[in-house]
Amino acid sequence: MKIYKKVIACILTLMMFFAQMPVNVFAANQKNNIPLDIVLVLDVSGSMEDPITSTDTTKRITILKDSINQFIESFAENNSKQSDEKYQSRISIIKFAGDKSDKVGNDTYTENRYRYNYTQIMNDFFTATNDNKAKLEDVVNSISPAGATRSDFAMELALKQINQSKNDESRKDAKRIVFFVTDGQPTTLNNFDDDVANKAITASEEIKKDAEVYTFGMFSLTDPSITGHVGSGSWSDAEKFNAYMHGVSSNYSDAQSYKNLGTRAENSAYYMGAKSSKEATAIFDSVIAKLLSMTYAGADYTDVDAAIKRANSLNKDNYKDFSKVEDAINAVNRDKDITEQEVVNGYAKAINEAIDQLEYKAADYTEVDKAIEKANKLNKDNYEDFSKVEDAIKTVVRSKNITEQDEVDAMAKAINDAIDALVFQLKIKYNSNGGTGTMTNPAIELDKEFTFPKCEYVAPNGKHFKGWQVDSTIYKVGDPRVFTKDDQNKEIKAVWEEHTFDQKLKEVNGVSTLKDKATCTTNAIYYKSCTCGQVSTTETFEDKDTKLGHEYTKQIKDEKYLKSQGSNCQEHDAYWYVCSRCDASAKDDENAQDKYYESAEVGNHVYDQEVESSEYLATPATCMTPARYYKSCICGAKGTEAFAATGTHLGHAYIEVKNPQFLREKATNCKEHDTYWYVCSRCGKTSKTINKYYEDKDSKGEHISSDWIIDQQPTVAKEGSKHKECTVCKEVLETEKIAKLENVKTETKKEETASKKETKVESKKAVTTGDNTNGIVPMALLGISLLGIYMIVMKKYVR
Repeated sequence: MKIYKKVIACILTLMMFFAQMPVNVFAANQKNNIPLDIVLVLDVSGSMEDPITSTDTTKRITILKDSINQFIESFAENNSKQSDEKYQSRISIIKFAGDKSDKVGNDTYTENRYRYNYTQIMNDFFTATNDNKAKLEDVVNSISPAGATRSDFAMELALKQINQSKNDESRKDAKRIVFFVTDGQPTTLNNFDDDVANKAITASEEIKKDAEVYTFGMFSLTDPSITGHVGSGSWSDAEKFNAYMHGVSSNYSDAQSYKNLGTRAENSAYYMGAKSSKEATAIFDSVIAKLLSMTYAGADYTDVDAAIKRANSLNKDNYKDFSKVEDAINAVNRDKDITEQEVVNGYAKAINEAIDQLEYKAADYTEVDKAIEKANKLNKDNYEDFSKVEDAIKTVVRSKNITEQDEVDAMAKAINDAIDALVFQLKIKYNSNGGTGTMTNPAIELDKEFTFPKCEYVAPNGKHFKGWQVDSTIYKVGDPRVFTKDDQNKEIKAVWEEHTFDQKLKEVNGVSTLKDKATCTTNAIYYKSCTCGQVSTTETFEDKDTKLGHEYTKQIKDEKYLKSQGSNCQEHDAYWYVCSRCDASAKDDENAQDKYYESAEVGNHVYDQEVESSEYLATPATCMTPARYYKSCICGAKGTEAFAATGTHLGHAYIEVKNPQFLREKATNCKEHDTYWYVCSRCGKTSKTINKYYEDKDSKGEHISSDWIIDQQPTVAKEGSKHKECTVCKEVLETEKIAKLENVKTETKKEETASKKETKVESKKAVTTGDNTNGIVPMALLGISLLGIYMIVMKKYVR
């Protein structure tokens, strides 16, 4: 019952996940299935031969092959329904275990007598159909688990495939998917490897810019609810594994490492896991169904709607011909999907171009012409400043259209406003009377009250402004006077008087008169001022009781402020406080002899302790040399001088390695064996120096063949026979028949001569290969035995 609950929970999780897929994938106006470029990244490490859990004996590799073949079957069936290649999906398969290979295939390599899978692309992107799917299924079925779990190499190859898809113009509308399946920790050998995990995550970060990455765990520690470390202490294996799976997945698009995942995507569920074959089957079935159900969203009509909105905002009565805009709007077809986005973009472009080519009707200049005629009837010499009227006329632009009628009306108003603002010209000017600088002559209205302004002239040296003089009357700033036509060409003259600096003010007109600020030992000094507000540059006064006094709060670790020095590493140095304003030392102030502090520094370390502890390790022990440790201080500080720890050298750990470079002596005959030197597993040195070696019982030398030995002399009635044998073990190596003698009726002497000739011919014949069945059978049996031993070892150790 618990298993079924897990299956139901898993399916519900997937339904929630796919409900959160990006809106553009399941939007309205869907037309065609989205073609997918899927990269299946499959763990083929040795542990894939294990059952998925202790309670479910189904092998992980069996689940993997069945699930991936179901992928292929489903997409082959779907592709076969599509007549257009651009709507067909493609699958690429990457296996990962040990070292990386750039070849495409299913290759292995041998290391220390063990066979391992390469991490490599098993097949490039392939469009499977009902007719050719067997080719891709054969690739999957050829997988044989062996090796470590180099997921970093796998994701680097996956990035290569995604970039290939992205750069393929024919697949520009395809959606890219990476499906990462593993049954355990990222490793180079056995244990969780931080470097492998984090490199896989950083490679996936690049992939996630162009693809969605799903991760699937078939492992006892799999738990997608775990996203990192909680509590104190070290990370647990479960926390590491699940954080790593989240980091590789699109749950965290900017993950840098499994310990630095960044911000999780909202409502994301790209990491899934199963702890039974049923859960795994349910997940794969749901994933396949959802991937196959992805369809193209309708094309984006945002720009089209914006262009139409722009057109609708226009008043077509303002234009000479609005028909081309209406024709472009009527040409819009709303039944397009994203693969036809360029067509839709063309609709928006056509509408906007038609709008841009519209021509407005001309504006009405009647009121402008009336205002110019009114200005031309005036005598400009009767007015103080006629330039604004002239400027207003000059600004008239005759090329405005009907939508700019307000601007044309404003031109007419500006001319009329400038005429209305004209002032009868009464010429009055300022006289600086020895001052420097300039002042613009006043704009005085005839028979209206004028207020005398502030003087802007700079007074002569040593004087200040007293008032303005007209005729014999002196006016102060702010006094009123009415000018009449009788005042034409009169002057307003500045009147000056000497300064008297008798004011002791710290501020004049909001500006400080400070000359010198108060210090720790002196009062502040200010400049005196005149009643007119002028501040002296020479006469000063002292502000009593403003000296600040010393403030001993500043800490400066300098030799000149040292009070006392710690005599050893347990005592602290003492320093005098320094005034925060003037850097005076409390040492020189008899009233501040308690103003000192202890620093963090202590006396010098004495490195005379020889402690053999890992924190002081300088160099570890080797086969022949002892470990060396840094000497330390009694306080625990580490020095730079090292000492040798007697008796800690490791000694050689000799093992048998059958490699030609360690061969001592080759067997010289069939009764002898090859001998090899032992090899140290730590440093690689051989046992040659101690003359220690071993025999390879699985090897022996070659037979030493004899010459032909006659077993039966031939006669006229019967063939003879002969053989060759090993001179060491007497094993028969080769046999051959001797032809019958010819029946020739001649004299005895001639017969003997013929017999001798035949014997010479026989001796000159090339030796032919005889029946070697007796030699091949033992060798074949020996090879089968060795192969069986090798397979048992591999199954036991390569996981």
